[in-house]
Amino acid sequence: MMTNHTVIVGNALAGMIAALELAEQGKQVTLVNPGGPLGGYFAGLQIDGVMFDAGLVKFELDGYLNQAKWSELATYDATVRNDVGRFLNIVHEWALKYSTLNQFSMPKMMVDGAVYDDVILSNAYNSFSQFPFAKDCIAELQQAQPEASIHARQKSNGDAYETLDYATASIANHGKTMHEKIIAPYLLKAQGVTADRMLARYHRVAWLPLFYPETLLESYQGKPVNLAPTKFHYPKLSSVGAIVTQVKAEVLAHKNIHYVTQAVQQVTKTETGWQVRCADSELNATDLVWTYQPSQLLKCLGLQPTPVQETKSAIAVSFFRIKKADIRNVYTLLNVVDLNCSLYRITNQTACAEDHGDFMNIAAEFNSDYFRKLYGDSTDDAFIIEKLLAELAHMGLIAAGTVPVIAAIKRIPGGFLVPDAAARDAWEHDQRTIIQHYPEIALLAMSSGFFATSLNDQVVQGLHYAATKQHILPVDISEQALAISA
Repeated sequence: MMTNHTVIVGNALAGMIAALELAEQGKQVTLVNPGGPLGGYFAGLQIDGVMFDAGLVKFELDGYLNQAKWSELATYDATVRNDVGRFLNIVHEWALKYSTLNQFSMPKMMVDGAVYDDVILSNAYNSFSQFPFAKDCIAELQQAQPEASIHARQKSNGDAYETLDYATASIANHGKTMHEKIIAPYLLKAQGVTADRMLARYHRVAWLPLFYPETLLESYQGKPVNLAPTKFHYPKLSSVGAIVTQVKAEVLAHKNIHYVTQAVQQVTKTETGWQVRCADSELNATDLVWTYQPSQLLKCLGLQPTPVQETKSAIAVSFFRIKKADIRNVYTLLNVVDLNCSLYRITNQTACAEDHGDFMNIAAEFNSDYFRKLYGDSTDDAFIIEKLLAELAHMGLIAAGTVPVIAAIKRIPGGFLVPDAAARDAWEHDQRTIIQHYPEIALLAMSSGFFATSLNDQVVQGLHYAATKQHILPVDISEQALAISA
C-alpha cells in the first residue's frame, strides 16, 4: 500500500500541470490514469510519425478583462463562465516555457462560395458590411432591439440565460437573416442540432458568437467599431500536442510523481484523507484531485449520479498531409457555412505554426451524421476521404486529384455533448452533491465547471490548484517573457 500526499485521477492536462507544480513544491504525487492519452483532447495524434492536433486547438490570449497576477490565481472560479479570461497572460507565460507562440493570420469563413474575414470565431467586424444580405440585417436591427433581459450583455450572468435557448438569443440580438444565413447552418453542420436545442450561455461551446446588436448594426453599416478582432496563437514550428508531449515527459520523469495506469473502482474517505482503490492496488492520500466527470466520481463514492438523456454530436476529424505543390490557397483556419459541403472547419496547422517546409498538415472537421445526409455513407473511411478531398478541391484549397501523403479519419468516441439544459442541470446537480458531501475533493477539468475545459481553462486550473497548496505564490514573471512571441 502506497501513501502519497496527493492522488490525481484522470488523464486531463489540468491534472498533469497540477501534478508537476506540486512535485516542484517537493510534494509526493500519484497520477492515476484509468485510460486514454495523457493530455486527453490536447495530446494530439501521431499519424505515420507526424504530429497532428485534434482539429482546431489554439491559444486565445487576448480578452477584454483586466489581467490578474500570479498572486491572484487562487481567485479563479471555474463555475463562472469565461472567468479564465482574467488569466490569459499567465497562460501565455506558461506556454512560453515550452514553445514560442505565433500569432497566426486572420481566420476566414466561406459563405455562399465567397471568402470573408471570419466572424464566427474571430469577430472580424469589417466583414459584416460586405455580406450580400447586409441591407436586410440593417433593416431588422433598426426595427427591433432585444428585451433587456436577453440582450447579449447578459449572457454571462443574466438570470434569463440560465434557461434561454440559443435560437431565441441569436434571433433577438442578430436578427433573423443573420441567424438563418450564418448561425443556423453552421450549427447544423457542426453539431447536427438546431439552435433551439442548445443553451445560449454556452454558444462558444459550438464555436459560435453572440454579438451585441448595437455593435452589429454599426458593423453592417460600415462604421468603425472600437473592438479588435480576436487574435489566436499557435506554437511556432510545433503544435499543442508537442507541448503536451513535453509536459508528459516531465511528468513521467519527475522523481516526486508516481504514474499509475489502472481503473479506479472505489474512493473512500478515511481519518487521514482518502483511499483510492484501483484494479490492482490501493492508494492512500491526504488530498484527492478528480479530473473526470462528476458522475464518474459519484459512482466511485457509492452515490447515485443524476439520470439524464444526453444529446451527442457525431463529430469526426480528417487529417491530411499534402505536398505544398498541391496547395492552391492557404488559410490558417476556414469556417465553412455552406450547406453543400460537409466540412465545417478546416485548420491548416502548418500555416498556423508558420512552418515553411515542403508539406502542409490539415485537420478538416465534419459531422458524420451530416456527411451521411449529403453522401449516404459515413462508415467507409476511403469513401469519406475521397469526398472530403473533392470538397477541399471544390473550395479551392487543393488541386483536383491531389493524393495526400497522409489521409486518416478519427471519430470522437461517444460523440460530443450538446450543451442543453438537461445535460447542464444533471452535471451541476452531480457536482453539488460532491461538494455537499465531500467538499475536500478538488474538481478539475471535466469536473470543474460545465464545459470549463478549454486549453486556457485547463492550464489555469492546474496552476490554480497548485497555487492554493502554496503558502507563497509565484512572483510575477517579467513582461519581457511575453515579448518573445511578439
